[in-house]
Amino acid sequence: MNSKALAYGILVGGVVGAATALLTAPSSGKELRNQLKESKSEWIRIAQDLKEDAMDIKNSVAKVSKEGKEIIKELAGDVKMAVEEWQRDIEPNIEAMQEEMKDIQNTIAQLEQKLQEEKSTV
Repeated sequence: MNSKALAYGILVGGVVGAATALLTAPSSGKELRNQLKESKSEWIRIAQDLKEDAMDIKNSVAKVSKEGKEIIKELAGDVKMAVEEWQRDIEPNIEAMQEEMKDIQNTIAQLEQKLQEEKSTV
């Protein structure tokens, strides 16, 4: 939920509730006007507090978002370095395996040639 909309909803709901309570309470017109004047400044202070809290939340979210981006960049760099190191580590094994595969292919070719020669002599 959008924090700004929530703050406005709380503010409007509070004002409507307070106005309803004041207008339905049994009191004289003069007393009611005094109560409205007193509650007005209180509601202004509450609205300012809500605005400040909303700004604090906004700043906190921005800070967390920035820190998250930095952490992800750092993690991506670490993963990239780990993959590159792993590739360097396995490179000698890859070359050895390729040499062994060439040897096996040569051996198979020699065996096939021998079989052909034996078939032709039989």
